[in-house]
Amino acid sequence: MSNEKNWVQLQTDIQTYRDALAEAADTVVDEGVSNYPIFFAFSGEANEQAPGISVTNILTKRGIVWQVNLTTLEELVAKTVIPTEKIDPFREVYKKNHAELCFLIVDEEGARFGFVPK
Repeated sequence: MSNEKNWVQLQTDIQTYRDALAEAADTVVDEGVSNYPIFFAFSGEANEQAPGISVTNILTKRGIVWQVNLTTLEELVAKTVIPTEKIDPFREVYKKNHAELCFLIVDEEGARFGFVPK
């Protein structure tokens, strides 16, 4: 499955969970944990090394199960998922999309960031 297709389908798959995910992201900000909450979404085997805390599993009609964790920019930097030289550019992109949910989607073809409207 192509990167684009997984990303488009994930956006559809999370629709029924969107309000709960938005509430979780808002809590991270409101509690002062981070100004940059990020949902880490992956499918396949459970991964103990995946950043963040598990918030939900989304079973799709296609048989894919998305595991969704909630993490932060700071954790992704600490785990060297985001290199330090990319922090400021990431923050700029994040601020431009502040009214959306940030996702780091990981699948068989790699990893990429995207934003989904709250």
